[in-house]
Amino acid sequence: MEPIRHQLVVACTPVEAFDAWVDGIGQWWHPDYTPDPAGFRGAGIEPRVGGRVYLVDAALGEVEWGRVLAIARGALVVHTSTLGQTREHPSRLSVQFVPLDEGGTRVELEHGGWDEGNAGDRHKFTDWPLILDRYAAFVARSAGDDR
Repeated sequence: MEPIRHQLVVACTPVEAFDAWVDGIGQWWHPDYTPDPAGFRGAGIEPRVGGRVYLVDAALGEVEWGRVLAIARGALVVHTSTLGQTREHPSRLSVQFVPLDEGGTRVELEHGGWDEGNAGDRHKFTDWPLILDRYAAFVARSAGDDR
């Protein structure tokens, strides 16, 4: 089954775009894309292979929803994801940060790893453009704070 793919351009360096994705995910991730939006308190990615991808819930504490498979600051982060899926059949998120000659960074998201065990959940992931818009707005605010 084909991966879900999206891309956008942000006006910052690949390292800044990467840091906003990895270090800032708890600030830009939308609570509506968690099991309990009212209880959402943040999210995190531990920036190392084997590190956890998790959300923080008011009642449940830290809830793991993935593991980092590959990571290179300023270049890419790849992790499994069970958010909205069964733990037995995770999908895979790959985000690459590509420098542009004219400045800025192209962020390329690929949500793949679909197979017969999780294909029934693929339809839940049509809102990546909304999530990426929120990320882009966070990057723009962060870049503005640095100037």
